[in-house]
Amino acid sequence: LGATPANTETYGRILNSSPKREWRGVDLLGPLVEACRGDDCSGSDCSGDGDSSTKKEEKKGKRKKKRLRIKVDTDVNAPALAEFLDYNNNLHGNSNNNNNNNNTYSKITSLAYITAGTGIGVGLVINSQPVHGRLHPEGGHVPVQPLEGDMFGGYSWGRGVVGSGGGIPFEGKNTVEGLGCSVALTERYGQMLLLEEDERDEKDRAGGGTGIATIAGSTSGSNDKVDSKAIDRSILATLPNDHPIWDHAANALANLCTTLLLTLSIERIVLGGGLMNCAGLLEKIHLRTAQLVNGYLDLPAVEDMGDALIVTSRYGGDAGLMGTIALAKMALWEEEDGDNENETDQDEEDVRVDEEQQQQEQEAMKRAAFNTGLWNGVLVGAIGAGLVCKYCLYGSGSSRRR
Repeated sequence: LGATPANTETYGRILNSSPKREWRGVDLLGPLVEACRGDDCSGSDCSGDGDSSTKKEEKKGKRKKKRLRIKVDTDVNAPALAEFLDYNNNLHGNSNNNNNNNNTYSKITSLAYITAGTGIGVGLVINSQPVHGRLHPEGGHVPVQPLEGDMFGGYSWGRGVVGSGGGIPFEGKNTVEGLGCSVALTERYGQMLLLEEDERDEKDRAGGGTGIATIAGSTSGSNDKVDSKAIDRSILATLPNDHPIWDHAANALANLCTTLLLTLSIERIVLGGGLMNCAGLLEKIHLRTAQLVNGYLDLPAVEDMGDALIVTSRYGGDAGLMGTIALAKMALWEEEDGDNENETDQDEEDVRVDEEQQQQEQEAMKRAAFNTGLWNGVLVGAIGAGLVCKYCLYGSGSSRRR
């Protein structure tokens, strides 16, 4: 999804790199803008809300359409924002928590949200803002260190051309998504079944074994080879928590957590998505992350990571929905900030106009005072001159009469 507002050509559109071919280039933003364009009214039909701007517009007999601010972001950046705001607004483990006096909690400026399902996506909040840049984060495609002896390599998606610009990064070989998403885990499970079948076939040829392969409760004869790509991903929900599949999932996700810790010095990592419904997977991720970091960073103890560093989403399956609400809140705040800035600009303009008017009035008063003083001076001077003349005339006459 194009999530960078400055790039008007792609903002709000599904990018051509999407694996969903039918969705490429689809405009999501346009219909939202149209749906949220607000009510149109004019003249006496407009009911004001009492603010000065509305009153000014009503005086003109017409009010402009009120367009609601629209924000578009990815399905991982939005939950990341929601988790970030929730954590900072509802700090837990603080002085109100008497059972955790040894731990200190403060507001954070960075958070990563990882969704682990059909694919693996990463949303980032850095310096309290969602990350966009050249593209939205694609942390699911970073390379990882496979478990020792792992020969799986990566999922089949990586071998196909996905976008107009090429295929999956690293061809999906030994990447987080290539090893740890539900598609990869299902294909790996199918590969395991094929190996088990081969072993049974060898035993059959040696005169032992039953030659029957069991797949999720059903049986098939040894002549019917398992198609690893035909297995439905829902089979993962039937696997026990101690199945080796989950070790590979934990390793891939722990590699991603380690990369985020080392490259971004991330303060909190939240895990969501369907794979996190596996009980025990989070603890495996904690343990493997500690092993990979290898003491290089000062991290919480493994048993404390689930509260202080690497956690599951508190919203569960509603993380995406809560993300949209968080985007709406941010849009509202930005709109309010914009209105405040406009009001400040208007106030500054009003002050400037008032100052100019006052200056003009003062200058007019000065001119009036000058003119009045000038004429008063002439009048006083004339009266004074008359008195002097009178004194000279009559004063001198009195002296002659004596």
